[in-house]
Amino acid sequence: MSVQQEIYSTLIERLRGGAISTGQRLPTEKELAAEFAVSRSTVQAVMSRLVHEGMVRRYAGRGTYACRVEEDMRIRVNLDIHNIQSFENEMAVKGDRVTYRLVSFSKVPAPPRAAEKLGLAIGTPVLALYRLRFVEDACIGSEIRYFSPDVVLSVPVSDLETQGAHDLVERGLGIEIGRIEAVLRAVVASERQAGDLGVEPGAPLLVRSHTLYDSAEQVILHGESHYVEPFSFRYTATLRNSVKN
Repeated sequence: MSVQQEIYSTLIERLRGGAISTGQRLPTEKELAAEFAVSRSTVQAVMSRLVHEGMVRRYAGRGTYACRVEEDMRIRVNLDIHNIQSFENEMAVKGDRVTYRLVSFSKVPAPPRAAEKLGLAIGTPVLALYRLRFVEDACIGSEIRYFSPDVVLSVPVSDLETQGAHDLVERGLGIEIGRIEAVLRAVVASERQAGDLGVEPGAPLLVRSHTLYDSAEQVILHGESHYVEPFSFRYTATLRNSVKN
């Protein structure tokens, strides 16, 4: 076993065994180099591997911290990328109920990403629905929905506090959803998000953005859902065999 592999195996054992707990700061590269009597470049190679595998996360000026592993996630959702459903339906399959806390429902200037998806100029006033999401009384994130100006909204506040976006569109507005485009990405929490979600500013957030189209391919809304770290999506995809001549 190489020295580099030995260091890696030792740190993995500490991370998985609880000697270094989730969220705990790891020793510095200098300290690890001294502990294992190796050069810092050797330690850097090991740390880069751990970062790539999602075992640790580096923060500029703050150090390296242990991440949650999949088994630590309190809430997990299997995501079928060929049949994207609402978050509420995905959770219902697991037997969990989603509840909301309405934060705001008002006109706001469309941000760049939403403006592009809605086919509007940046800053065009649009109705935005902003809510916090809860599963089993635990806040797991927030959602914001930017509605197309072509959509006529006439729903009671009680619906905004209890119904998922898909139900609001299909049941409340009578619009059939024809297609959904969804993208997963990672960001860090802004000051406002940190306050709303009870995390530190700069904490990692998983973002699921999606655009809903009606059966005539007209945009209904563009939305983004932000999830805190004890949450994960698990997805699978099947490769289609190529046809041989």
